[in-house]
Amino acid sequence: MISSPDWVRLSFGADMVLGFSPGKFLKGALNTTINLLEYYPDGCKANCIYCGQAREVAKGPECKTLIRVEWPLRKLDDVLNRIKEREGNPEYGLQRICVGQLAHPRASPDAIEITKRIREKGIELQISELVTATYTFKQHMIEMRKAGADMIDVAIDAASKRVFDQVRGKPVRSMHRWERYIQAIDEAVEVFGKKNAGIHLIVGLGETEKEAVELIWYAHSRGAKISLFAFYPEVGTPMQNKKPVPLNVYRRIQLARWLIENDLVKLEDFTFDEEGKIVDINIPQDLSLKELAPAFMTSGCPGCNRPYSNERPGSVLKNYPWYPDEKQTLSAIKASKIPSLIKRFVN
Repeated sequence: MISSPDWVRLSFGADMVLGFSPGKFLKGALNTTINLLEYYPDGCKANCIYCGQAREVAKGPECKTLIRVEWPLRKLDDVLNRIKEREGNPEYGLQRICVGQLAHPRASPDAIEITKRIREKGIELQISELVTATYTFKQHMIEMRKAGADMIDVAIDAASKRVFDQVRGKPVRSMHRWERYIQAIDEAVEVFGKKNAGIHLIVGLGETEKEAVELIWYAHSRGAKISLFAFYPEVGTPMQNKKPVPLNVYRRIQLARWLIENDLVKLEDFTFDEEGKIVDINIPQDLSLKELAPAFMTSGCPGCNRPYSNERPGSVLKNYPWYPDEKQTLSAIKASKIPSLIKRFVN
């Protein structure tokens, strides 16, 4: 039977880097992480309404859409052989492998086995586990660490219980529970250590900016890092007609994430309006434009730059996969529409 751990889906960018598919990224961006995704004949058991892998969207094992690109099915041994061949070659720029789970009862045991096989192949790249907390518990995390994983992220995605329930919980015929995901953050930090554990947060699922900032603050206070993603609708999902998160909203949350993670602000330094929108941030007076530039880069595990995973190539990059230059940084600050920051850095 074709199934994980012997078979995995490979993100299209990783598929190109490993030479299975032809092509290259715009503007010379390198896809520095190999993203692996588990595969099961009975598909994902969850029904998250923004995801192309959702039970009622995919209706089986086929990956109809996930961040708008194909995820070809490849034999794990073939993938690992290609990684081993290209590891250390600057032409490919490989830095990390991410082992991604579906919501499936076998998700954690298979992720552990995949991680073991990576290390048994002699591959020395950093390994991150992207886990579904519904099926991943502390003991699984311990086994992942023993198998050779360096980091772990809990794919909470939604910024609050209100939004989580609307897009991932019982109201949409899915089994995920907010409380379990919050608990898993602490378990991940306990097992992997502070800054080696984190969360995935998608901005634009229906949360207020205040809710997003509060979750970022909470995760950081527990010792977890934050990987930000910008919502972009997947064709065929119940949220296919929802607009992508506006650039100004995403820029404000990027600033909030970076300032919080670098301990440069407190929660009271944010000013919100009655709708929960960020209208001002009290940032340190000695913070320079160059120092602020990394706020707009891809966040999360080191070596994971995810080029074009938030927008179509050719449009404005929401996460820069490189260090933004002065022009790009000024443009991002201007896009944030925060008057005090624009006055200070742009005008």
